[in-house]
Amino acid sequence: MRLKGKVAVITGAASGYGRGSAEMFAAEGAKVAAVDINAKGLEEVVRTIREKGGEAIAVVADVSKADDAKRIMTETAKAFGRINVLFNNAGVEHMDRVVDVTEEDWDRVMAVNLKGVFLCSKFAIPYLIEAGGGSLIHTSSLSALKGRMGNACYGASKAGVLAFSQILAVELAPHKIRSNCICPVVATTPMGERFLKRAQKLYGIDVGPEWNFETARQFAAATVPLGLLSEPSDVAYAAVYLASDESRLVSGTYLLLDGASRAG
Repeated sequence: MRLKGKVAVITGAASGYGRGSAEMFAAEGAKVAAVDINAKGLEEVVRTIREKGGEAIAVVADVSKADDAKRIMTETAKAFGRINVLFNNAGVEHMDRVVDVTEEDWDRVMAVNLKGVFLCSKFAIPYLIEAGGGSLIHTSSLSALKGRMGNACYGASKAGVLAFSQILAVELAPHKIRSNCICPVVATTPMGERFLKRAQKLYGIDVGPEWNFETARQFAAATVPLGLLSEPSDVAYAAVYLASDESRLVSGTYLLLDGASRAG
C-alpha cells in the first residue's frame, strides 16, 4: 500500500476527481477526510470506502469560508491524530466571454477555486509541520497554461492556484512539505459535463438538436491529440503519486494530464 499510515484531507470529494481520489487513497492505505459542501454525496463516498475496509470521515464544509477551512483540519486531526496530505481539489466551473462575466461570477469562482486553496492550505500547514512534513496537492487545469475563449474566470483562478503552489513549495521546503499541482484537460465528470454544455453554446458546436453529453464528449476528445479526456482515475493516480514518498523530490511543479493538448 503506497499511502499506508498517511492521513489525507481531500476537498471536493463528493464527486468527480475528488471522489475518485478519496476512494483510491483509501485503497492505498490512507485514512481519508472527505470534504465537500454536498452532504449526501459525501455519505456515499464514505460508505463506499468503509464497505471496502478503508477508513474515512465526512466533513461537510465550504472551503471558501475561513471558519469551515479551519474546522476541516481540526476535525481531521481529532479523528485521526494528524494530517500528512492535503489535496485541494474543490472547485467550480465557469465559462463566458470576458464582457459577459459579472462581478458576482468572478467573485464566486475566485472564492472557491483560489481562496479555498489558500484557506485550506493555511490551516493545514501547522499540522503538516507537526507531522514532520507532508504533501500539498492542488487541482489546477490545462486552462492555467493555455488561453482559451471563455475561460477568463476559471483560467485565471487556476493560474493563481499554480502560482500559489509554487510559492508554497519554496516557503515550506525547510519543513519538508512539498507542494504540486495537477493540470488536467476537460473531464468526463459532472463538472466536465457542465463545461461542455456551456462550451457548445459559446463556440457554436453542433452536437445535434438536443444536448447529448456523450456526443459532446466525443467532439471534445477529438480535439485532444491522444483522443482522450481525463477521467477521475487519471487524477487519482497522479494524486496518489504526489502524496506518496515516491515523489519525495517532486515539489514546485505540476503534472500535465492533457493528452498533448498544450503541445499540439
